[in-house]
Amino acid sequence: MRRNIFLLFALLVLTLSCSRKMDHYIPLDHWQFEYNGQWYDATTPGCIHTDLLANGLIPDPFYGTNEDSVQWVSQRDWHYRTTFPKSLIPQGFSFCILFHGLQTYADVILNGDTMHSYDMFECFDMNYRNGDQLCDNNLLEVIFHPTAPRDSAALVALGYDLPDHRVFSRTAPYQQGWDWGPKLNTCGIWQPVEIIIGDQINVIGRSVSEECVNRGVIKVKKGTWFDSHKITFEAKPDSIGLAYTFYDNGEPIFCKGANWIPCHSFPSPTPALKEQYRYLLCSAKEANFNMLRVWGGGIYENDYFFDLCDSLGIMVWMDFNFSCALYPSDQVFLEELYWEAKTQVARIAKHPCVVLWCGNNEVKNGWEDWGWQQQYGWTPQQIAELQHGIDTIFGPKGILETAVRELDPLKRPYISTSPLYGWGHPECVTHGDSHYWGVWWGELPFEVYREKTGRFMSEYGFQSYPDYSTVCRFCPEEQRTIDSPTMRSHQKHGRGREIIDKAMLQYYGVDSRSLSLEDYCYVSQLLQAWGTGYGILQHLLAKPHCMGTLYWQLDDCWPVASWSSIDCYGNWKALHYRAQALFAENADLAQWIRYYAVYPKDLSLHKATYRITRRHAPHHLSVTLTAHTDLRDVMLQTQPHVDGHFDINYFDLAEGRTATATFIPKDPAANLDSVAVTVKTWNDLLLAHKGEKHGKNN
Repeated sequence: MRRNIFLLFALLVLTLSCSRKMDHYIPLDHWQFEYNGQWYDATTPGCIHTDLLANGLIPDPFYGTNEDSVQWVSQRDWHYRTTFPKSLIPQGFSFCILFHGLQTYADVILNGDTMHSYDMFECFDMNYRNGDQLCDNNLLEVIFHPTAPRDSAALVALGYDLPDHRVFSRTAPYQQGWDWGPKLNTCGIWQPVEIIIGDQINVIGRSVSEECVNRGVIKVKKGTWFDSHKITFEAKPDSIGLAYTFYDNGEPIFCKGANWIPCHSFPSPTPALKEQYRYLLCSAKEANFNMLRVWGGGIYENDYFFDLCDSLGIMVWMDFNFSCALYPSDQVFLEELYWEAKTQVARIAKHPCVVLWCGNNEVKNGWEDWGWQQQYGWTPQQIAELQHGIDTIFGPKGILETAVRELDPLKRPYISTSPLYGWGHPECVTHGDSHYWGVWWGELPFEVYREKTGRFMSEYGFQSYPDYSTVCRFCPEEQRTIDSPTMRSHQKHGRGREIIDKAMLQYYGVDSRSLSLEDYCYVSQLLQAWGTGYGILQHLLAKPHCMGTLYWQLDDCWPVASWSSIDCYGNWKALHYRAQALFAENADLAQWIRYYAVYPKDLSLHKATYRITRRHAPHHLSVTLTAHTDLRDVMLQTQPHVDGHFDINYFDLAEGRTATATFIPKDPAANLDSVAVTVKTWNDLLLAHKGEKHGKNN
């Protein structure tokens, strides 16, 4: 069957190529991988973790403490293979085998002819002038090697220590562990593979700038919101410092949104991942976002992500993929970065949603503020070498800016780093963009946002735990306590639990030890919405001193306690609803100032009494809530849980008022006929904490 499919492709190529004026692209799939002497089917694009999981060879690394049990996967070689017939290549034509992404160190072998790939973020190609050297059935193999031994060898060769030893490998940094992500350093054919057939394929040197970048002249896509909205950016000195302002057709705009991290630990563009992209970006649009910052420690996002941002009118601040580290500056490494930058700029520049290129996340911040120069005892010569590397990669006329100038047809602006100044500098509120982490890392109260509002707030936030239904999907029932091994495994910040508990006591008056895990998840989300929402409010009130607020972070890559406003299964947290309300065009900011005047712990509330009615059809569910007393932080949940969100939730309802909420399932075909809705309020928990008894609802 496979051979017949290839023959049909070959016939199609021969039919279409009579003129010999255009290249033809044939997907190359039907891959296998080897494990313990046996070959198993592989999915491409994909990775070794997903292939092992699909074949029942490892447990789900997201469940329980399984992350620990699969660390061996990244410590060995992995062998993939496929075959294709010679008849696929018409006589006299040249051809190219193009890998749009291999992660990361790989030997690529065609019938014994071996080449090597080093960079996850580059295309890799094997070019041949004709098919004469092919045999009837050709064996194409890819052997992946672990990154850790190569990183260690490169560090030894460097001769001095660096803050992060993983910087030598151009692979996805976040997969190697972050304070919101697991350590699942994977490998595999993470992007599509195809054979390109033509009579004039470039076969001299690296051809990525021709075949992989754009297959021709780079043109910005048309037919989107951006056609009639010319977005520009200006970094302008003023009497305060340095303003960062975006303009829409010449008019200043206030940027509202969040930071984007990869929405899965294994980010290959599968149909399921594309659906996740669609849901998250539509959720951002529903919450009145107009910008996302693609953070520089993940991946260069897939085209489908940018396609959606184009169509939704969401501006993208695009970090290059460098974060929180210092990088080598030897000639071989810099040459890899040159090709990586050319590949990615030319691909991404087709999308009009991109409004700003940024060299890195927090490299300048770390170099100046995190004590590296004292901690590692570098000599003056070594410091000069590292500074030269920073300048060569990120600085004016450096590798990244040069790629933007040469390959972005719209000549969109480039800034070297984010933030311009760290949060310990007074300039963080006067010059450029700011990552303000005095709240959270510094454990300062939320009220400090009043005095620490910068010109463009590109990072800030506070953690919460995910929806309890999400906890039930990754945590065994017997471990559903806040301090269980599983819950500790899914809290990656060393002080995360303690910081949440401290603020929970301050603002909500609740000792976390008195709460069930379900109630703890709920109150932690109320706390996150209160604190991060307070920051958003201060930024909005500070316009035009401040012209943008992008909280950390929109999404998750796995089920975890984090700063996200939507958890990994798509549940909107309280923060997402708070952002939706504050970002609304007609938001009454004065009303939000009477709101923050009283801490939740000091509210005078009665037991929650209300009437709830429901309207439903097989694929539609709405509930109407009538308050008999003032209700605070009403949380509606489906029971049993259905993936999706209510159009309003975590809302307040005054006595005598009515609110109607409609549930929007992730799967439009979901049958909601037998789904119930439960209600939780802050009234209940506050009174219970004060020792009062709950009353029954009417």
